[in-house]
Amino acid sequence: MPLELAQSFFTSLTGAVYRRWVEIGEGTHMVLLEKNRLQAFQAIQVFLDEEYSPAL
Repeated sequence: MPLELAQSFFTSLTGAVYRRWVEIGEGTHMVLLEKNRLQAFQAIQVFLDEEYSPAL
């Protein structure tokens, strides 16, 4: 998927109150099996560990 298409899809997902765009260098659609997979795992873990506090 071209980057522009992925960005367009990401911005169209307006139902989530909190989301994050992360790019992994040299990653493909199989990034969880590639050499930079630890970056992906770390980004996922940081996202899940964060405490969401909506702005008042």
